[in-house]
Amino acid sequence: MKSRERVMKAIAFEEADRIPIDLGGTTGASGIHIIAYDRLKKSLGFKSPPKCYDVMQQLALMEPEVLERLHCDVVQINALTGHQDWENFPLFGNDTPDMLLPAKLGIETEKDGTRILKNKAGSRFAMPSGAYYFDAEDGKSWFSYPYELTDEFLSNLRKNTESIYRNSDYAISANFSGGFFETNTEFLMDIMLEPAKIEDYLSSKCEKLIERYKLINEAVGDFCFCVVFADDFGSQNAPLLSPDLFHDMIAPQYRKFTSWLHSNTKLKLFLHSCGAIEPLMQDIVDMGADILNPIQTSAANMDPAFLKQKYGKRLVFWGGGCDTQSVLGHRHGKELEEHVKERIKILAPGGGFVFNQIHAIQANICPEDICTLFDSAYKHGSYPVS
Repeated sequence: MKSRERVMKAIAFEEADRIPIDLGGTTGASGIHIIAYDRLKKSLGFKSPPKCYDVMQQLALMEPEVLERLHCDVVQINALTGHQDWENFPLFGNDTPDMLLPAKLGIETEKDGTRILKNKAGSRFAMPSGAYYFDAEDGKSWFSYPYELTDEFLSNLRKNTESIYRNSDYAISANFSGGFFETNTEFLMDIMLEPAKIEDYLSSKCEKLIERYKLINEAVGDFCFCVVFADDFGSQNAPLLSPDLFHDMIAPQYRKFTSWLHSNTKLKLFLHSCGAIEPLMQDIVDMGADILNPIQTSAANMDPAFLKQKYGKRLVFWGGGCDTQSVLGHRHGKELEEHVKERIKILAPGGGFVFNQIHAIQANICPEDICTLFDSAYKHGSYPVS
């Protein structure tokens, strides 16, 4: 069975020949830090320098030879799909291998070695010497590669996406951002103290997202299976807002968007939300989300067997395949394989499951563990799962 068919069966709650596998094909949380990716490539004998598509999180752009080696079934399109202008910038010191960033980002280096990245709005993002990521200095901004949905951009996006679709069999996700919850102080205070203000703000945001995805769908809807939204609703121990507040303020905007999406396109809504979000999951189902990631089983009340039993026929679980907090990087070889095998036994039966580690693979994870992780998913993921 081919990758695209395998993924489509999984998201239709059907068992394919095996569980689909994802690394870096959807949200940033499904990906891998560029340092770990570079080490992986070299261990596999691939010598070309890696490209970083998410500068803030330092996530690698996945390449066909690595996807094939790790048995992956999914790729994403985003603002950098087909991008040609890349340059070497030694973010991690001159002793690190070449890593390519989108050109003309204007990264500056301060006297203490801190790298500074700025967006068009003037927000600053800092990577101190010895660090692995950029953080927003204002605590709330997010750096995304700048783009506008011009006719030229959309035409090139369609051409490049169609080429991926025609020349490979990967399932293709569309990652052009979206969401309705913010974790900055102002938003969290206003949602409690000035709900009408937040409702107006989110309603306007919803309309803009619908307009954005009308254009995205016209350009690439024939080739993609989902659009990717990201909202972190949970901490390690509980949701970041009460279920009632989520139900009243956040879910209605998602419902408005998914109603448009499902009525006017063939696309699914892929929702990323970390943390202990089980108290919100009934609303997540009711508001029209189709796919949930990353299924953070190390968070409170996120036991995978319980989640599968309660929600596994209504939400596709895209993740949960390996605990990156306490297992990946801590257990190796047979122990890591057994962990993956156990997760597959719990989450795979009946379809509705795509294997993905829980959040991005960090810079310190060795190539051997990465290969064990995905080889184990491939080895033990055949249907019927025993």
